[in-house]
Amino acid sequence: MASDFFPYHPLRLRLWLLSGFFAALVLTAWATFSFTQTQGPREIIRAGLSFGLAASMGVALFRFRPRAGWGVRVTPLSILISRPRGGLIEVPWTSIKEIRRHGDKRDTLALWLDEEQRVLIPAHLFSKRTHFEALALAIDERRPASRQGVEALN
Repeated sequence: MASDFFPYHPLRLRLWLLSGFFAALVLTAWATFSFTQTQGPREIIRAGLSFGLAASMGVALFRFRPRAGWGVRVTPLSILISRPRGGLIEVPWTSIKEIRRHGDKRDTLALWLDEEQRVLIPAHLFSKRTHFEALALAIDERRPASRQGVEALN
């Protein structure tokens, strides 16, 4: 049984999170220094909030790191999609009703399932746009013949 694996590697997203992390740390240091000068309650609240923001960006940065087996696997029987924050979704070909591209730049792949649910695969989780396009092409090629005429990807 052959399968194609397309790993997630959200480099651009991680760079934005890293810059937000450092900006929040600078705000925390500034608020802490201001608190030591004035002893005002507003500064300690500002320091706590900015530290919370830095901590949440650090957690998100850690959660979106590339790791083994994290991505989309296209097999002859199903599509295995790793969720961005953990877990795995298995979508059998028989439950896919339609496949569409969404967004202004057509940068989200939507798999519409039989029970009026959808699974979204955004392009920003891949390191390059070409990797996302290769995934879309592999899904289009692997789709069973009975489902081919439902809707074209492009």
